[in-house]
Amino acid sequence: MRSILCPVEKSETLNDRVETALALARKTGGHVTFVIATPFAQMAAWEPFGGAAISAAAINEAREADEAFARELDARLAPQDVAFDVAIDDNGRVEAAAAAARFADLIVATLDDPSVEELVLGVRSPVLAVPRGVPMLDFAAPVLIAWDGGHESANALRAALPFLAMAKSVHILTVREKDDTFPAVDAACYLSRHGIHAEVHEQERNGSIAFTIEECARSLGAGLVVMGLFGHSRLRELLMGGVSREMLDRSQIPLLLAH
Repeated sequence: MRSILCPVEKSETLNDRVETALALARKTGGHVTFVIATPFAQMAAWEPFGGAAISAAAINEAREADEAFARELDARLAPQDVAFDVAIDDNGRVEAAAAAARFADLIVATLDDPSVEELVLGVRSPVLAVPRGVPMLDFAAPVLIAWDGGHESANALRAALPFLAMAKSVHILTVREKDDTFPAVDAACYLSRHGIHAEVHEQERNGSIAFTIEECARSLGAGLVVMGLFGHSRLRELLMGGVSREMLDRSQIPLLLAH
């Protein structure tokens, strides 16, 4: 993964994303594009009889703030041994990321970002999401693949190949809920064609599926969990919950996510 995209803004999780992106670029000899997004459309002041007026002063102030942040980031990263560039986009974060991700192998994000789910579902590139205060710096740690046999899981598995090749061990987990659980042998066979030996685990559900996945990941010392993100409607998710939503909310282990 040599083309890495990292959306950035001034927040408490900025360092987590930046350090993860830099570490991955060092490991792969890659390049990082840091994108600062400010949606000027949100500055619109709606007029009483229709239409919208955007304050020129507000736009100039936002642009000056973005340019100052870009200079700060550039000065901070200049001494690093990583190729990078800093871009400014006038669109929203997801729209800016989608545009910049056309030639990105991976997007680096954080799990407590409110837009991370929208990012995964709205952009074709896989997303590496790290928990707050837990940048991903060790790419040799074991990797756990949460496998349910669906298209999302398969997409995540393929996207994770560079990470799996760096890991000292790879594990495929299926959580048994019914008698017709999805076999993981095909996933293991696919990985073997890429020279990756994966150990298959099948476990009974212990509490929620998300808890079972995280419990297994911790027991294996996993540094990364690979999983597909399945998008439910908001109403259905509120009524039924969901493995994806719970993993995003609770995981203290970095997640590689794909839709």
